[in-house]
This record gives sequence, structure tokens and C-alpha cells, in this order.
Amino acid sequence: MTNPQGKYVLSIDSGGSGIRAFLLDRKGKITERQYEKTPPNIPEIGALEHDPEVLWKSLLSLLKKIQKNKQVAKEIAALGICNQRGSFLLWEKSSGKPLTPLISWADVRSHKTAEAMNRNPIWKIIRFVSTLVGRLTNHPMMIATSMLRFTTDHATCRLKWVLDENPELKRRCKKGEILFGTLDTWFIHKLTGGKQHLTDSSNAVATGMFNPFQLIWNQPILTIFGIPANLFPEVKDSNGNFGHSLPEFLGGHSIPIRASIGDQMAALFGQCCFEPGEVKISQGSGAFVDINIGPKAKLSRRGLFPMIAWRIDGKTTYMLEGYVATAGTLIDWLGKGIGLSDTPKVLNELAAQAEDTEGIVFIPTPTGARFPYFNPRAKASVIGLSLASHRRHVARAVLEGIALSLYEILEGIQQDTKVKIKDIKVDGGVSQSDILLQCLSDFSNVRVDRAPEPDMTATGAAYLAGLSIGFWKNLGELKSLQKGYKSFEPKMDSTQRAQKIQRWKKAVAATLFIE
Repeated sequence: MTNPQGKYVLSIDSGGSGIRAFLLDRKGKITERQYEKTPPNIPEIGALEHDPEVLWKSLLSLLKKIQKNKQVAKEIAALGICNQRGSFLLWEKSSGKPLTPLISWADVRSHKTAEAMNRNPIWKIIRFVSTLVGRLTNHPMMIATSMLRFTTDHATCRLKWVLDENPELKRRCKKGEILFGTLDTWFIHKLTGGKQHLTDSSNAVATGMFNPFQLIWNQPILTIFGIPANLFPEVKDSNGNFGHSLPEFLGGHSIPIRASIGDQMAALFGQCCFEPGEVKISQGSGAFVDINIGPKAKLSRRGLFPMIAWRIDGKTTYMLEGYVATAGTLIDWLGKGIGLSDTPKVLNELAAQAEDTEGIVFIPTPTGARFPYFNPRAKASVIGLSLASHRRHVARAVLEGIALSLYEILEGIQQDTKVKIKDIKVDGGVSQSDILLQCLSDFSNVRVDRAPEPDMTATGAAYLAGLSIGFWKNLGELKSLQKGYKSFEPKMDSTQRAQKIQRWKKAVAATLFIE
């Protein structure tokens, strides 16, 4: 039996190295959290994958842990799922048996397939025609098509590679014997006893095979590259009806599954960024910058494609996403590699000893530059060192460098879409640095709010599920739950701000010149 008047919403958050389960009460407070480590497998160079059965067993273990109190299960009103986007597996329709590993979005074994797809003559003609039509009509879908170049980030390439390497599997796919799914789809399929084959639009778009403009699976791309269309799940609203869990998984109680959403989209929703121009930045090993761009799909001609943030009750909200690859990773390297500091807290304490960088500029691109520069060969650099330079100045330059990288993403999106940034919400481990957030506020010239709770992905999935069943009434009620944020207001004068940004741009240009 379900209990729509229950005390809790259960949220499942599956990431690249672990799965977490959370219970949230009606005040939006996390009252219970559990974690299962699920490290990836690396069977060969370029591979990154997980065993789907291990992931499923880990989820079952989490569900047992979360209901240690036997009374808890019957008080769960709904279940929401968020997951790392773009990773997928194939399984047998009749038995539910996995036929591939969960192949991570970071798996690069399909790089030759991606290169061949970009050389495909039909695809080149489509891009050429789209370029002409896009110039004449300024239609965003035509412009996006003309810009699209396949990489291993796209599940399209990894799926084609899997099928090309396994002709028998491809034959069975064409016969309708095989199902495709991202991790949310797999978990929903298992939780419902194989009854449901579903996903939401945020996860579908992240595969690269779902058209964000037309809200359908992209049949032309599937046809050109020989991918059977019958593989794919039905796409629901993010707060749709995804079925009910079997009673044996949660103490004899069947729980309605009422949310599925990609992880960064979930964090955007969890931060209550419901209006165009509202931004959230999740700062972990990397930093994801997501901006709500409203009900119409917009893009940046410099290389950012529209993504679906969520679709609620038939209404779509779009977002654009930029990415700084090395935020937390960079800080780890600064500690282990060169002995500067080993945690955001220590780096912040060291940087606090300096009021300025003394002219030092740090460009945090050790693994290449992304939007708005897109130079994969770029390396990190430190510019402006003198005999007066001290470790504290370098530490402050590192934090300013990360903040300026984030600023450039926001400024680029703002220029290209004409969507004005209203405020910035931040979460994640690196966001614990007050100096970094003050710098971000100064350069962006808007308020920055740090969430008191680091697990905003899980919060977003729970909010969606709760909203679906009336656990929370509306978006306004969700906003009222936001308490305990620490705010950072712009303090830097306009002259100093302009000088620092100009010096930064010169340093970036010099860094990109040296490959």
C-alpha cells in the first residue's frame, strides 16, 4: 500500500563512484542518509564502466539501511531518482539480464567511431544544409545541427561502437529483444519488477539521441548510424508516473516512483532556480555551471547546446551548462603535487593571509580549456611571479582563477543568449571557500548564495517527487524551505574589477598561445 500522507520522500542519487539514499521530511530537511561505494571498473585503457548487477545490489542494500526503523518504510510517500547522465547499458527484454556493463559517459573507447561518424557523407550534407538554413532563418535547431560534432561524450557514439563490436547483439536489437537505458531507466525497470521502461527528458537529452527542440528521439541520427529505434524508453515528465516499487524492496510497502532527473538538473531544481537567469554551480572535482534559460531552447554559437533542465506537467524548462574540469581536482593536485594545500579549507586559510594576488594570475586549465575557448591542448599556467611573491599570493590567485573561469562561462552565456543572470546558488565541497565565493560575486557582480546542505542533487529529486503527489503544494512552498544560506554580495569597485578581468583575459590568451 502507498501512503501519500507519509512523513518522508525517499531520494536516490547515483553518481560515478557511489549511490546515496536520503529521507527528506516536509520541511525539506534530510533526516537520514546512507551511502554505498560503487567504484568503476577499468578493464582496459580508455574504459570506464560499472557492473549493473553490482549497482542494483548496492541499491537494495541502501534501501535496507534506510529503513532500519521498521516504521519508516510505511511513512515514505514517494521516491525520486537522480543519476549521473549519459552512462548507459543494454539488457535482455525478456529476462532483465544485463548484456553490457553500464558504460560511463567518460569511457573513450569509441573515439574512432566518433571520428568516423563525423566523416559520414550523409551527416556532412545534413550539417552543410543546416548551416545554410540556420544562417537564413536563425532557427536554433538548424544552428545546433550545424554545430554538432560527435565525441565520446555522446552516448550515440558509445552505443554505435558497442553494436558494431557485437553483430549478434545488434541483430537482437533490431528484432526488439533488447532494451536501452541510462541508470535511472535500469533502476526503475528493476524496482518495478520489469514492468516499466521509462526515462525523463533531462536524461534522454543527455544521451545526445533525443531532440530537445521537438522532444522526440532523433530518428534521423538513429537511421544514419544504424541504431535501432525500438531500443529506447518512453520519455516522461520529470515528475511523471514511473510506476511503483515492488513491496519486497521497502518493508512490504509499494512506493510510487514520481521523479527521474539527471544529477546537475536535480541540483538546479534543488537550489530552487526556477526562473530564467537563476544559476547554480556545483563545485566538486569539477565545477558544473547551470543556468535556467526559460521555456525556449537557446544556444551559444560558441559551442553550448540547449539541455532540458526538467519538464513538469507538460511544461519544459531549458538550461545551458558550462564546465570547469578541475576545481577540487586542482586543489588536490596543489596539495599532493606541489605541497601548496590539500583541502579547500587549508587553501582558503592560506589565501586569507593575502589581501591581493600581488599581480599573480593563475589559469586553472591543466586538462584543457572548455567554454568559451574550447582548446583541449591548453595547460595550466601561473603568470606574474616576482621575488615578492609568496605562497599566500599564489593560493589567492588559484581561488581567483577558479572564480574567473566560472565568471567567463556565465558572461559568455549571458552575451550569447541575452539571459540576464539574477543570482548564483552554489553547493559542493569547493564552495566551502569563502574567498572563492566572494571573488565569484565580485567578478560576476551578483549575489552568491551558498547552500547549507551539500547534497542538492538528492534534494532536487525529492522535491520533484514530492511535488508530483502533493507532498509539497507548489514551487513557492519549495522556495520557502530554503533556509540557512550564506550570502556573498559584490564588494570590489568597478575599476579594480575591470583591471583584474582585463589582466585575466591577457593571461588566458598567453596561455592558449603556448601548447
